[in-house]
Amino acid sequence: MSDSVLRICPLCEANCGLTLTIASHEGTGSIASVRGDKHDVFSHGFICPKGVSLGELHSDPTRLKAPLVRNSLGDLEPTTWEIAFGVVRERLGSIIREHGAHSVGMFLGNPNVHSLSGAFILPALIKAIGTENRFSASTVDQMPKQAASAMMFGTALSVAIPDIDRTNYLLMLGANPLVSNGSMMTSADFPGRLRALHKRGGKVVVVDPIRTRTAEFADQHLAIRPGSDALWLAALAHVIYQSAELDLGAAQPWINREQFNALREHLTPFTPESVAHITGIDPDVTREVASSLLSASSAAVYGRMGTTTSGLFWGDTVIPMATVGSWLIDVINIGIGSLDKPGGVMFPLAVAGGPSTEGTSGSGHGVSIPGRRRTRVRNLPSVLGEFPVSALAEEIDTPDPDTGQHIRAVFVVGGNPIVSTPDSDRLRTAFESLDLLISVDPYLTATSSLADVVLPVASPLTRPHHDVVFNNLAVRNQARYSPAVFAVPEGEMDESDVLLTLAAIAAGINSGNPVTPEQMDDLIAHTVAQQAVNDTASRCQGLDPDELMAAVSPQRGVDRILDLRIRSGPYGDGFGIHPDGLTLQSLIDSPHGIDLGPLQPRLPEVLRTPSGQIELAPEILLTTLAAIQNVLTTESGTGNDRLLLIGRRQLRSNNSWMKDIPTLQGGSNFPSAQIHPIDATKMSLDDTVEVQVSSDAGSIVIALEITDQVSPGCICIPHGWTDFNVNALINVFNIDPLGGTAVLSGIPVSVSAV
Repeated sequence: MSDSVLRICPLCEANCGLTLTIASHEGTGSIASVRGDKHDVFSHGFICPKGVSLGELHSDPTRLKAPLVRNSLGDLEPTTWEIAFGVVRERLGSIIREHGAHSVGMFLGNPNVHSLSGAFILPALIKAIGTENRFSASTVDQMPKQAASAMMFGTALSVAIPDIDRTNYLLMLGANPLVSNGSMMTSADFPGRLRALHKRGGKVVVVDPIRTRTAEFADQHLAIRPGSDALWLAALAHVIYQSAELDLGAAQPWINREQFNALREHLTPFTPESVAHITGIDPDVTREVASSLLSASSAAVYGRMGTTTSGLFWGDTVIPMATVGSWLIDVINIGIGSLDKPGGVMFPLAVAGGPSTEGTSGSGHGVSIPGRRRTRVRNLPSVLGEFPVSALAEEIDTPDPDTGQHIRAVFVVGGNPIVSTPDSDRLRTAFESLDLLISVDPYLTATSSLADVVLPVASPLTRPHHDVVFNNLAVRNQARYSPAVFAVPEGEMDESDVLLTLAAIAAGINSGNPVTPEQMDDLIAHTVAQQAVNDTASRCQGLDPDELMAAVSPQRGVDRILDLRIRSGPYGDGFGIHPDGLTLQSLIDSPHGIDLGPLQPRLPEVLRTPSGQIELAPEILLTTLAAIQNVLTTESGTGNDRLLLIGRRQLRSNNSWMKDIPTLQGGSNFPSAQIHPIDATKMSLDDTVEVQVSSDAGSIVIALEITDQVSPGCICIPHGWTDFNVNALINVFNIDPLGGTAVLSGIPVSVSAV
């Protein structure tokens, strides 16, 4: 017997709608097939290999079903949930009571932002522990874009997204969305959207050292020197801001003229000619791109990993450029009049709300970049509430010489930092020295295998799904919800219940009074209700929070919180104040989703800056831009025997996990170091050999692949592989001071046959 159910894929940012065929066998459920939901309002039937693998992930025999605790012999062995949580309670309690809450560190992996419990319950766990030592995958990924957007517009999720469905000129830097499915731009069926752009006569330009799948699709591919994106963007902005007929469009009333003049002055040295010897892009080409952006009926500029992890290695100097480059992208979008314009870059409006829909419309507290807190060892600043993950190992293995203070316990939730973050050897040693390592993970990974306690969460198909975070980054406003497909099997535990139990344990330790998971659940929900009635932007401002709690009863857990967020959010029914508004039940009754229409202008309501204006030229970014001016008049290179390292996405790979799923194996999904035939000949290498790739931080041995898709002078290695870990080559001391990311792109490496 079989049946079909609809499900939103939770595995990447695209959030495609799927149709699952359920096969029942002796009372247990499994997935017989997975295909795209043709009626989904957002993805319209698109599906990628990762989505196809969802059934295999659910039934994966290597997925952990019971918690593990390290025994007296040093081995991990299965145990009961009661015993596992008892170990956490006892050992965490001793550490906090003796050394304080800040002796505990948190590392949060990417899956948390695809999860309702990650969005709603994980913050409560962090608060219950009381630690400031929070780290995440964000500081090896997108944080510079969030930092730049927060400075300009007021919040970390105030990111201007390309309105790809209406634009006629799309310029992309360091992005390969035909493989990644889009990132920091939630866009199900990216290939279909690009084909539609071409069909209406639009143009796509890709700037990338690699001729990626997206670059091959593009009308124009510009091969740039790795790490020099910010310099080229500055040159592009220079040309645009020198235009006599500059029209800032919808942004004009919200731009301070003094900031505008200061920006134009700081851009003066960055002519296309002055950066050409560094970027490798002909000045005439730069001017042609600038002219096209200015003359297009609609245009958008978009940058991704290649820009948010970039740094220029110039002689003996490393110049991190990720945050300044991310800022310059929006400087250009503003300069060409594309901000808040249909077909330009716009601000989504998510059904469950977000930072840009809360508080006072049009103004707010803004952010402090760099952050006010500092790491203990290197005095590195926090960024948007967390520390650079490149500092995690030293915060563990370097006690304060006077107080002995250091991180003694770490929670790793949905992450594999041993593989996904820089200097993995040191971090492994640091983790092995901890008094307590707790991993919330359904797999034994390079990280969780070091843990004292492993708490596996049940299959994603046993929990409801609505993408709270990524609807704030979506190219179209829509609302979709998937209920759980299967019940949590006996002996396993739901992700929400795991996190609620941990939060209750931590709250009990710090308060001295026992706290139950049910009490934590009620506390979180009541806090959301209280915030909603106090919020001037809420659709239910002024109501009684108990009235809201009664209205969403008897729901519990993440569904209750989601219903509160939807009903108080920008489309919500306001608990009766707006009768035609949405509730969670509205989404349940629309299994293919609710289309809320294309992105709409949101200026000035979207702004949450103290000034109530767009901060076009934050002083610290002008200072950073001025500091990199010196490279314009100097000559430097990597040396004839060194190549510049760049990363690559793989269609059948999902960062550091899902490597053992059969559907995702084979094809192009294998680790190799790609170099150009010119470099292979110069080094007398052929693709039958393995090579040792070495940087000043470490080395790896990996198979060689010779291809003209990589620019001469570059070497391209994918991330996420345990035995061929490119992060072993990354120096934790080369950090963007504003965005906190380690420099991953443009690193000089030596290559030799093994």
